[in-house]
Amino acid sequence: MKIKLHVKSKAALIFIIIGIILISAVGYATYSLNYRQAAKQYTDLALSSARMAASIVTEDGGKIDGYIKDGKNGSYEDIYQKLQTLKISYNLEYLYIIRPDTDKNDGVYIFDVYTGENNPDLIAEIGEETGEMDVYDIVLKTYLTGNSTDSAIITNTEYGYLASAYAPVYAPDGSITAVAGADISMNIVLGDVKTQTVQILIVLLAIIALSLFCILIIIRRQILNPIVRLSSHMETFAGDDGDFKEFPVPNTGDELQTVSESFNRMVGDLRLYMENLTAVTADRERIATELNVAKKIQSGMLPCIFPPFPERTEFDLYASMQPAKEVGGDFYDFFLVDENTLAVVIADVSGKGVPAALFMVIAKTLIKNNAQSGKNPKEVFEAVNNILCENNDAGMFVTAILGYLDIPAGRFDFINAGHNPPLLCTGGQYNWLKMKSGFILAGMEHTVYKQHEVILNPGDRLFLYTDGVTEAVDPSQKLFGETRLINTVNGYIDLPLREFTEAVKSEIDKFARDAEQADDITMLTLRYKGEKQKEKK
Repeated sequence: MKIKLHVKSKAALIFIIIGIILISAVGYATYSLNYRQAAKQYTDLALSSARMAASIVTEDGGKIDGYIKDGKNGSYEDIYQKLQTLKISYNLEYLYIIRPDTDKNDGVYIFDVYTGENNPDLIAEIGEETGEMDVYDIVLKTYLTGNSTDSAIITNTEYGYLASAYAPVYAPDGSITAVAGADISMNIVLGDVKTQTVQILIVLLAIIALSLFCILIIIRRQILNPIVRLSSHMETFAGDDGDFKEFPVPNTGDELQTVSESFNRMVGDLRLYMENLTAVTADRERIATELNVAKKIQSGMLPCIFPPFPERTEFDLYASMQPAKEVGGDFYDFFLVDENTLAVVIADVSGKGVPAALFMVIAKTLIKNNAQSGKNPKEVFEAVNNILCENNDAGMFVTAILGYLDIPAGRFDFINAGHNPPLLCTGGQYNWLKMKSGFILAGMEHTVYKQHEVILNPGDRLFLYTDGVTEAVDPSQKLFGETRLINTVNGYIDLPLREFTEAVKSEIDKFARDAEQADDITMLTLRYKGEKQKEKK
C-alpha cells in the first residue's frame, strides 16, 4: 500500500534528511581532522622518545656488542634505569633497543624496558630473538640508512593500536649498532578524539536543528500553507451546482501568485469548456442517433433473408456486409429480372461514412431500376455511369460487378467496372475469373463497357468480394492479400454458403487480430445447381 504524505510532512522529512546529512558530514570531517592532528602529535612524540632513547644508549659508548656477549653489568643497569625513567615520563607503551638481523626478518633485543603497567609476558630479555616483525622493513631501513625522519607510523598488531617511531643508535666510530623503538598507545587518544567529536556534534546538532526549524517555520507560512489552501480549494472548486469557484490570489509577488492566477484562468477556461462540451455532447448524441437510424436504413436496403428465393432450387445465394464505420459505402444486391434471369451486384463506393453511404443508395437504386427495365449488363452500367457523372462535384466513384445468370442455361453474363476480380470454383478448385476490367462508374461520361460471359456447370460457385477483404491489415500493416484469400476459400470449399462466408470472415479477423478495420468488408457467394428439381409429392 502506497503511503500518501502531505507537502508539509514531505518538507519536514526533507529537512530532517538534510540535517542528518549535514551532521554526518561535519562529524566525519571533525573526527578525521582530530584524528590526523592526534596521530601527528603522538607519532612526533614517539619519534622524539625514540631519539632520546638512542641518545642515552649512544652516550654509554655503544657497548651493544659487549652486552650481547657478556650480558648485563653495572653499566647496562644504569642505562636500563634511564630508559625506564624515559618510558614513564612520556607514558610510553613500549620502549626497546634491538639489533636487526640483515639476513632474516628478525633481530635480537638489547633492552626491552619494563614498568608496572606492562604485561611481563611481553617483555623480552637481553639477547632474546624478536621473531618476525610487522614493522621489520622500517626498522631495517632505519638500521641501514640512519634516517629516522620517515620511521614514524601507526600500526594495529597483536601488541595493540600504537603510534610507533624508530631512531638509530650509533657506536663511537659513527656506525649504527642498533635501533631504538618507542610505542605510544592510541586507544586513549582515540577516546579523546571521539569525545571531542561528540561534543562538537551535540553543539552542531542544536545549531542545525534550530536553524532548520526556523527555516521550516518560514517556509510553512510563506509557501506551504498557501499551497495547502490551494490544494484544498482545487479538490472542492467545483460546487454541487456545477459552478467553478475561483481561488483568492495571495499578493506574494512570487510563483505562488502566478500559479494562483493561472489556476483562476484555468477555472474560467474550464467553465467555458464545460458550456461548449454540453452543446457538443448534445450534438454528438443527436448525430449518433441519426447515424444509428442511417445504419438501420442502410441495412434494410440490403437483402438479408437467406435463402432469398426458397422456391428456386436451381441456385443458392449468401451475402454479408461489415461496414468499417456506422454506415459504409459497400453494397450488394440480387433480384430476379424475369422468371429465368437472376441479377447479382457487388459494389464499393469511394470513401467511407455518410457521404459514401448516400452515394451507395443512389448507385444501388440506379443499377436495380435500370436492370429491371429490361437492359443488359452493358447497357445498365453505361446508363448508370452517365447519370452518376452528372453534378458529381465531390468526385466520388464506384467500382462494381453486375452479372445476369441465365438460370436454365447456366450462362453468366457480367460487367466489371474497375472492381476486384471474382473467384470461380469449378472442378473442386477456386481460380481467378480472368477478364479485362472496365473503367469505374462515375469516372467519365460516355464510357463504353465490355460484357463478358462464362458458363456455370451444376455445382460451380462464384465468389464476389470488395477490396476490404484483400486489403485487411494486421497490427504490422501487412495486407491479407490475394494469395491468402485464394488459399482460404479453397480451404473451406465444401462448406455450405453461410458457413463458407463466415469461415472466410473468421480468417480475416484472425489475421487482423486487434488492428482496426480500415474498410468495409463485403462478400457474396452464388452457387449454381442446374435444372429445377421437381417437388416430391
